[in-house]
Amino acid sequence: MSDHPRPTRRSRLLAYCYPRELREQYADDIARFIDDTRLDPRYRDDPFGQLRVMARLSADALASLFSSLRSGAPRPIRVASAEPSLTQRIRSITMDALMKDVRFALGGFIRRPAFTAVALGTLMLGIGANTAIFTLVNALLLRPLPYPHPEQLVSIWGTSDAQRQMLMSLPDIVDLRQRNHTFSDIGVVRTISVNLTGGDRPDRVIGSFVTASTLKLLGAKTAAGRLFTDDETTLGAGQQVVVLSYAAWMARFGGRRDALGKTMVLNGRPHVVIGVTSADYLDPFEAELWLPVTSAPSREWFDRSNASVWAVGRLKSGFAPSDGQKDLASLEAHLQREHPQSGARPSVSVLDLREQLVGNSRFMLFVLFGAAMAVLLIVCVNLANLQLIRASTRAREISLRAALGANRARLAFQVIVESLLLSLAGGVLGVLLGTWAVKGLVGILPIADATPVHVDAWVLAFSFAIAVLTGLMFGAPAALFGSRVNLQDALRARTESATARRFNARNVLVAAELSLCIVLLAVAGLLTRSLVRLQHADTGFNADNVLTAEFRLPSAKYDDSAKVTLFMSAALERLREIRGVASVALVDAIPLSGNYGMVSYVAEGHAQPAAGAEPVTQVTNASDDYFRTMRIPQLAGRDFDSHDRVGSERVAIVNEAFARKEWPGEPAVGKSVRLIGPPDQIVRVVGVVGGVKQLTLSEHDSPQLYLNKMQVSGIFASVAMRTVGDPESMGKALREAIWSVDPDQPVWKIRTMSALVRRDLAPTKLSVRLIGAFAALAIVLAVIGVYGVMSFSVAQRTREVGIRMALGARGGQAVLMVLRSGLEVVIVAVAVGVAGALAAGRYLESRLYNVGANDPATMMIVPLVLALVALLASWLPARRAARVDPAITLREE
Repeated sequence: MSDHPRPTRRSRLLAYCYPRELREQYADDIARFIDDTRLDPRYRDDPFGQLRVMARLSADALASLFSSLRSGAPRPIRVASAEPSLTQRIRSITMDALMKDVRFALGGFIRRPAFTAVALGTLMLGIGANTAIFTLVNALLLRPLPYPHPEQLVSIWGTSDAQRQMLMSLPDIVDLRQRNHTFSDIGVVRTISVNLTGGDRPDRVIGSFVTASTLKLLGAKTAAGRLFTDDETTLGAGQQVVVLSYAAWMARFGGRRDALGKTMVLNGRPHVVIGVTSADYLDPFEAELWLPVTSAPSREWFDRSNASVWAVGRLKSGFAPSDGQKDLASLEAHLQREHPQSGARPSVSVLDLREQLVGNSRFMLFVLFGAAMAVLLIVCVNLANLQLIRASTRAREISLRAALGANRARLAFQVIVESLLLSLAGGVLGVLLGTWAVKGLVGILPIADATPVHVDAWVLAFSFAIAVLTGLMFGAPAALFGSRVNLQDALRARTESATARRFNARNVLVAAELSLCIVLLAVAGLLTRSLVRLQHADTGFNADNVLTAEFRLPSAKYDDSAKVTLFMSAALERLREIRGVASVALVDAIPLSGNYGMVSYVAEGHAQPAAGAEPVTQVTNASDDYFRTMRIPQLAGRDFDSHDRVGSERVAIVNEAFARKEWPGEPAVGKSVRLIGPPDQIVRVVGVVGGVKQLTLSEHDSPQLYLNKMQVSGIFASVAMRTVGDPESMGKALREAIWSVDPDQPVWKIRTMSALVRRDLAPTKLSVRLIGAFAALAIVLAVIGVYGVMSFSVAQRTREVGIRMALGARGGQAVLMVLRSGLEVVIVAVAVGVAGALAAGRYLESRLYNVGANDPATMMIVPLVLALVALLASWLPARRAARVDPAITLREE
């Protein structure tokens, strides 16, 4: 009796030719007898013998058929039923069948723990990475901001060709609020540090100077007391009151109700606490307390020529930010004509409030999300290959199920059920991993408090969706190709070796996997090369052994320029007396601190441009010794000195870019520059220095102008102190030097210049590390995928290799045969991957520093490295194939 569980279709057809009585009892036995006779080893290699046997069996069956027809028996041959439709196939998959498939799949996972562990591990990594990154995308880009009708909220800034977001004049914003046609309301904002005195030691808090409409627009509620009224924030009629955040209330008053009515000395003025915001109110600008804009630290804020604030607004229903921008830009131009004496004004920029909060994070989030999706696709490819390999090794099992009556839809459905169970289990593990990873990312990413990051229902829905989609993606190839069975071949005791097709489904998937790896590696390579060049960029200064700090004098106490100048001079003297200080200077804007200034100007020898079209340059107020302290090279002329004081000739120092732009080929020293006011001021250039990276390390050389701080009254200052030893140990001495001049003067942001450089590099470093981690994971998965496919391919071709070896082929030839098939896959992958890498490079181009989007080194090294790694993964199975003993292989056959 044959070991076939079910006879072949040809044998069953012949069995139906025999009489009904015989067929009903012995049809299967007759069919098996036919199969055994046809497959007799004596005729296996004799095609004519097989023909004689089949002719004899067919003649016997037909004779029985004609005999039964002559005797009047019904025709025994049944008419084949039509192929069932897709709907009928789907309906045949009942809940009972589904549960059987689930139990069968679970049993298979238990029997194959290694496969199950590898599959779950890769799914956990792929889905976990996507869960973590999507959580950030959801929080920062998709989830509505926690304010009433957030889609209507915008931020309002000044703008120019040189800068997108500039401060605006406070009186101008008041006029824009009253005259516009597109906004239901506009509120003023300016968040800066505020001096808090009256306690044991002076302190500094983050304060936001606002109008009453600002907190109303943002939907602020109170836990105690009340918010500002319009009268308390109206220019000319304001009152000195303050509203605390919930955190500040708890930290400074322990949450006591008697804090209401208490007095806090802020910027030298007493302010009465009138309210506390609720615990769930998240300020988009992370203020600790709010003050009326009328309590501004400087009276210059109320000057129409002084840009000091920006604004938030709520658009009326039916208006877009572009409509608001056109409306306000038209009004700003009208204000320019109404008040020409106040000088040129920038235009107006209206941005979605989310854009204000997210800033540059949007670009990097998209890059990270793309990298995470690429890793997930690689996971899908790996698992699809594993499933295809399993389908090949399960051909006999699948054929048995088909022989027992399972149609192709049922066979495919079983594979899909197995894949979905794996992906859903991996999705659960991935969500747990992603939740843990999000906590780490929130700790290292600069995310505003107004965009809380947590796993919510949308994130869970996304994770579930990609888990299901992943299961369908990696299960579909196996369901499509694995359910195609040849019952006769599959049910033999041993199947023939697979043919060595150049590009089967597994090779196509491996090529796609390697292509994705090349794109990821190219992105990581471009960002890494950009970071390396950024780290070696010429900053224009020496950051070693430099300590910095900031302070702001209270205008209530220092209410005229003479007092300010006296304090600055005294503070410099005390700082220079500190032991271990090589040099020290005061400056408005330390490089890379985030502080900067801009001024419109007209250089000597140039015609007066049209109003509003004057060139703009960075401007910094610095004391003498600043360039020596920062070791900014002096290229021509002199430094500021002790003779440059109030009442003497106004002097300036320009950088090389300014001199080259305004007086190319001419000496800049001695030239004059008119600074656009009001009032206009004429300054004489006494020196030229090298350029400095003022805003970021990635900025290009731009014109810079320095004014002498002792000739310019300004209550804000930064300390730049070059020390002989460790600068971090000098913080206490720096504070005490300032306090020796004024014990009520807070000093904050005491940090080294090296720390500022590291802070500027930190986002780029973080991006490189995250993308590099994704790329490394992709390489590992790709190597595993290539190795697995090549190992299975070698196993399938064992008989072929054995025959070649028996015919005289050497081991090296066997290795080359396997490597050749791997090389074909690599060549296709490199071609597709490089094309994708070039496209990705163009997307990154604006964020790269001195690196082209199609950087030759990256585009050559990355494919070469990956090709070598892939060939190494192919060489290991190839070496095993070369060690095949042909005698053993052929004997097994």
